[in-house]
Amino acid sequence: MTFLLKIIFGLFAGFLSGFYGVGGGIVFVPVLLFFLMAQGYDSNVGMLLATGTSLGAIILSSGSSASRHIRFKNVKFETAILITVGVVLSSIAGVLITNLIGGDPLRYLLGIFNIWAAMRMFKKGFTKKIPKEIPWHEDARYAGRMPLKIKLFLFGLGIVVGISSSMLGIGGGVFIVAGLIAVLHYKPLKAVGTSAFIAMLAGIIGSIFRMTLSNKPLEAPEMTYGTLILPLAIAVGIPAIFGAQIGAYAHNKMGESKFFYISFGIILIAVTFKLIFV
Repeated sequence: MTFLLKIIFGLFAGFLSGFYGVGGGIVFVPVLLFFLMAQGYDSNVGMLLATGTSLGAIILSSGSSASRHIRFKNVKFETAILITVGVVLSSIAGVLITNLIGGDPLRYLLGIFNIWAAMRMFKKGFTKKIPKEIPWHEDARYAGRMPLKIKLFLFGLGIVVGISSSMLGIGGGVFIVAGLIAVLHYKPLKAVGTSAFIAMLAGIIGSIFRMTLSNKPLEAPEMTYGTLILPLAIAVGIPAIFGAQIGAYAHNKMGESKFFYISFGIILIAVTFKLIFV
């Protein structure tokens, strides 16, 4: 991978991380896979290395995004903690579950959820006036105390994020943002900020899992730990740090906008296509 392309794709993935609260894996994985295959790796080994390396880069992109959103007070830590518990428990257990049910059922279930969430995003984006739906933490009925059904939903969302992150090399932000907005009616800034923080933690957890419990391919380059190529993760992750700062700043300036809902809906459709058909 040339030096210039590393910078370009790192900046782009970082911008997505800051603007949409995703980890950047939706850019990192296909790009890394393309270049690894161009270097002679077959698709199976290339995918293992691309997804593992993507998690390492996500730590840098999401960490940068999260730091900016924390300064903007966009992170709901109570929400993040519950989702993170699910991420921690499922990052390792997810592999055992996948061995039992296979990867296809998970891909299709996530795809169905993405399509449903995308329709909700388009509905918000194309209506003349954005519906004023109240998030739980602003609902007087709950008096600031999170009800059990929401705790269970957030924990379940964390399970989905942990499994998808460790398997697919993504931060899981597409599922977090979609769930927080479409189901719990969080405002985009709060959903994005919270998601960026969780994606950083998912990247750390997933990287540790890939580095310590995955078998290193025989043809992997030097300084590959498990299925994470450390120099490559750093090379694309450093530009992503700067892209994430730009993305987070741009979203905070834009605020709530129809553009966010429509463009995020398009991203959900694209991710679904990649999950099912690629």
